Amino acid sequence: MLTAAEREQFHRQGYLIRDALSADDVARYVGGVERARAERGERGRMMNLQFLQPGKDVRAIQDVICHPALRAIAADLLGDGIVIDGASLFYADAGVDYRQGWHRDLMQVPDEQIDPRWFSDAYRYNYVQVNIPLTCDPCLWIVPGSHRRPYDEAERRIFGGDPRIAPVDAQPELAQGMQLVLQPGQAAFYNNYAVHRGYAGVLRQRRITIHLGFHSSAHAPTCHFGVLDHRQYTPDYLASLAPDVRAALEAHIAERARHPEVDQYHAWHQQFISKEFEIR
Repeated sequence: MLTAAEREQFHRQGYLIRDALSADDVARYVGGVERARAERGERGRMMNLQFLQPGKDVRAIQDVICHPALRAIAADLLGDGIVIDGASLFYADAGVDYRQGWHRDLMQVPDEQIDPRWFSDAYRYNYVQVNIPLTCDPCLWIVPGSHRRPYDEAERRIFGGDPRIAPVDAQPELAQGMQLVLQPGQAAFYNNYAVHRGYAGVLRQRRITIHLGFHSSAHAPTCHFGVLDHRQYTPDYLASLAPDVRAALEAHIAERARHPEVDQYHAWHQQFISKEFEIR
């Protein structure tokens, strides 16, 4: 799926944008989200829904985890044996004030577990995050190349005493920060050890974005694998799913069994998101 130049960009810059979903796919998923919200009587102006989990499932969008182009690009970046992990649906109405501080995705990792070698050119990070907007999405910002180095002087200044996340409106702004304005159906693949943030100020239009995480079974897991709560995937629940979705979750369960240490990563992640978002 990717050219050598695209793979090099991802390695050097920490992100890559590719067209992924067709207009028909986008329309189908938007319709599925709207129906699911209506059926649930959902009135929340902003939500983060883990759409593969029982009770929170949105069946109409679940097959995105099996999308051939998304999985092929992930395989080009990570290696064979692509395994789904994170799967969230972000929804926010126009008028919501959406701001995060600059950060690396380390908030859930205990201090003593953070290894400075993670932020080096040589480190092989076996995970890739993907934002797939179903509406125009201006929220993702990234500092290109920052996954390959410690914080620079400007970053240390705004992070101050907390190396995990900077204040929401820290000044001065990072001159190297780049806003990635994504159109419906595009996909932004990125290394979440790069300095990044979700930031739009007051949203001018509704935001619907699917967020995925992929891991490769060809390599050992790194500390972001283990987002899904596989203990909830009972035989009855799995049997109720579309065959390709069921197969993808069964592959995740098998990979978790191969790497029981991942249960600790899962516990860290759940503790973090329970504070960051209202879990529905």
